[in-house]
Amino acid sequence: MAAGDQQKIPEKPILGKDTLWLVKSGDRIFGPLVTGEIVRRLRSKELVVIDEVISPQSRWRHIRDESIFASVVDEIRTGLMTVRDDTEVGDGTGGTPTIKSRSLGDDSTPVQQFRSDVTNATFESSINVSRISDADIVSESDEVEKIHHASAREIESRKGASGVSGRPQRGKFHSTLSYEPPDDENGRDPSLLVSKTSRVLWTLVGAAVLVISVSIYFFKIAPANRADTRSEEVQRLRGEADRAWSRGEFLRSLKLYEQINRDSHPDLETDLRQAILQLRIERETLAAKRRLQELIPKLNSPQAIMRARIALAVADLQSDETLEAQNALIKIVQEPDSGPIALFNLGCAQAASGLLAEAIATLKKLDSNPTLGSPARLLQAILYNKNGAPKLASTVIDLEGQGMQPAWRQELYAVGAASDWLDGNKKRSSHRLRIALDSDPLQTEEFFYDPLIYLEAVRWKHILPSIKEFANRSKSNAAKSLYALALIKADRRPEAQQLLSESLSPRVGDADLQSINAYSLMTQGRDDEARGALKFAQTVRGANGGSGIASILEARLCERGADQSCADTIWSELAKRSNPPIAALVSVARVNNKVATEKGLDAVERLSLLYPHSILVIKLHDDVFSSSSKK
Repeated sequence: MAAGDQQKIPEKPILGKDTLWLVKSGDRIFGPLVTGEIVRRLRSKELVVIDEVISPQSRWRHIRDESIFASVVDEIRTGLMTVRDDTEVGDGTGGTPTIKSRSLGDDSTPVQQFRSDVTNATFESSINVSRISDADIVSESDEVEKIHHASAREIESRKGASGVSGRPQRGKFHSTLSYEPPDDENGRDPSLLVSKTSRVLWTLVGAAVLVISVSIYFFKIAPANRADTRSEEVQRLRGEADRAWSRGEFLRSLKLYEQINRDSHPDLETDLRQAILQLRIERETLAAKRRLQELIPKLNSPQAIMRARIALAVADLQSDETLEAQNALIKIVQEPDSGPIALFNLGCAQAASGLLAEAIATLKKLDSNPTLGSPARLLQAILYNKNGAPKLASTVIDLEGQGMQPAWRQELYAVGAASDWLDGNKKRSSHRLRIALDSDPLQTEEFFYDPLIYLEAVRWKHILPSIKEFANRSKSNAAKSLYALALIKADRRPEAQQLLSESLSPRVGDADLQSINAYSLMTQGRDDEARGALKFAQTVRGANGGSGIASILEARLCERGADQSCADTIWSELAKRSNPPIAALVSVARVNNKVATEKGLDAVERLSLLYPHSILVIKLHDDVFSSSSKK
């Protein structure tokens, strides 16, 4: 063939950043766009790698097949951009055959001249192909995902009609989102909106999971943990409060019960005990009555209900509503499980109402009671003296056959001395007076009493009238000393101090007057002056070596001055006397138990049997056996 007849082989176009391209995305063809703009749109996901492009003197090819976009395709391959779904596409014009994805193995493409039918412009371009396989762009999967592409379906149907071969086989692949053509109105790829929506949805799901997890923690797990911790704390506080109650530390017990009851709990016994202490210790009568009335319908134990009813009656006594208290207690004592406390309180209510005979008859039922027998006898003697019957008062407190009566020793012997003198039995009066003055003035206060017992009826202010009459008739220094003691106990200290000053002027060295004077100074916190008063107390009386109350007060002053060694020395001497004060016996037992011997433990046990209601003995037993159990 002649050289002139030979057709010129088109040269391979040179592609660069200024090369112009037409882009076919779905059914739309737009452009021309420079290379940089196509790269930008690929990165912003406005175009995908399966969209087709054409440059001057070239043919339609997928963007992924053009070497000039190899770097962008590589970015997609390495995961820096979202992988777009690939699919089979055609020309869509009907005049150009379907273009098959070309292998990237070609190193070059001839430079060609091309006139666009759309823009009627001539383009030149060059291609530098890199090797990129389909497997690098689209990952395979077991699931076949169909991409709905209108132009591709149209081309495929035309291919089937014209019999054009070379159609690529569909492969199995996985894509995150199905490809949809760009929106005609705003030119944005809907897949971008879908992707953003997906991220928003996943963010909302994560936030919801976080909220649910936090809610479960704060509303289920944390409350359960707090409930367990609170339960343990309540048990610990309840144990401490009950222990304080048993040791007679009622104020501390009240504070612990209040701490427990700050939060709701099912322990109604704690509520009951707090209400009782609120009534008796803090004297909040109205508040305690309201609380008790609320508790009674909720209580399940018959014993707890009985105690709450007794507490309401005591509240009436405390507010001087004696008739209401009496009627309530009469109903209570008719029940078989009422107990001695209700009976004693009924006697107090009857006495406060002026029903002396009824009160004495009620109190006589308690004469043999080991706990309330002494205060019941004491109240009977007070009522007899008030009714002008000192002989009956002297008889009811015939203590020679009743043992030591340690809890009410000083009160009983003081009333007995006054009753005997008024009855004309001066010899027995002098004997009882001596015992009363040599008794520990703090011994009765150091005994445990249930807060439900209404002991106001046997306070020293009710004993004072008979003692005053006795002192005025007797005119002895011993009787004056007893009357001064009664004034101090009845909280009438100025009168007591005046009486002591007048009585001590002619006889400064009187042991009884100086001992009571020292006690009066101690109650005022004037301990140094009390020590000076005791120096004048002469110990020249009786087989036991003198005034017992002077030695007792001296030991008390040593304890108040934190000199326990001094106190123990004096207590040990007092423990050798007949009918020694309980404080002396407890001091000796405590000293002996410093080495925790079996002999010392046995002594504490014996004290607990002899004086089961002594606060000093209760605390000693608790301290000794708690420490020995820890060892």
